[in-house]
Amino acid sequence: MRFAGLFALCIALVSCAHAQQPWPARPVRLIIANSAGAATDVAGRVFADMFSRRIERPVTVENRPGGDGLVGAQAVVGSAPDGYTLFFASQSTVAIDPNLRKSMPFDPVRDFTAIAVLCDDTGPSGIFAHPSMPFTTLPGMIDYARANPGKLTYATTVPLFSMLGEWLQRRANIQMIEVPYKSTPQATQDALAGQVSLYIQSYGPMEQHLKAGKVRVLAVTVRQPDIAQIPTVADTFPGFSMRGSMFLLGPAGMSADIVQRINREADAVVRNPLFNQQLKRLRWQNSEGARTPEGTVQFIRETRERWTRFIAETGRQPE
Repeated sequence: MRFAGLFALCIALVSCAHAQQPWPARPVRLIIANSAGAATDVAGRVFADMFSRRIERPVTVENRPGGDGLVGAQAVVGSAPDGYTLFFASQSTVAIDPNLRKSMPFDPVRDFTAIAVLCDDTGPSGIFAHPSMPFTTLPGMIDYARANPGKLTYATTVPLFSMLGEWLQRRANIQMIEVPYKSTPQATQDALAGQVSLYIQSYGPMEQHLKAGKVRVLAVTVRQPDIAQIPTVADTFPGFSMRGSMFLLGPAGMSADIVQRINREADAVVRNPLFNQQLKRLRWQNSEGARTPEGTVQFIRETRERWTRFIAETGRQPE
């Protein structure tokens, strides 16, 4: 009996010592709620690689697309708050979905731990048209849509692009048909093949196809110096503003020490010129660093308020 008791005590001590090992003691997984090949996936993998080097542990990327980001988000919410499951999250989870759904399978505030801002500006999104379309400008597209209600289709892959499409329809008083895709590569393939009339997507990944003449761009959401010749949505609709962001989140209940450690390492990554050099390929950027965890909470709050106003302009009601 004495031996059994000593054995049990030893097991307990070993288990306790293992549980108290400083983070990170094993590989970390990074959940991305988008399909492989999407701009978010590309940026997430750049972050994972550089973050892995910082913490000297493997960081594995796990794609969990579906449900406008809810599938990936739920995988994080249901994980242990030990710092070994992190979420490369966009405004879809924390700001757009809460405005579109009467009920959510989780609370976007209480069920997550805000850790860092990884990208404070995802750059311009573009409204692209297949070259076969009988218009070359956004005003021309609007005139065509008014004359042919319901004839134009537009492909989207994430809620941000979906909201832009709805906003355009409401503001221009036109009717188009949205074609939502789960896979960015499939949506891009169909857009290039003319299976859809329009494609709303990040400008960066589409730039190669634009230069090859496979699509034409009608307008972008943000003017950048080297593409200043491309009209913006605000040129047609003064006052228009739309911005995307990316955050590093964890499940609720993470210890302050682990959150601070992850925040420090994330900040070192996003301030690394190489990280922003990689983001520039997507036309993304992080201009002010990762912020503190408290600053990240405030940034997310402001993002949610901005998207609440934008979605209200679309007339979209929670479903």
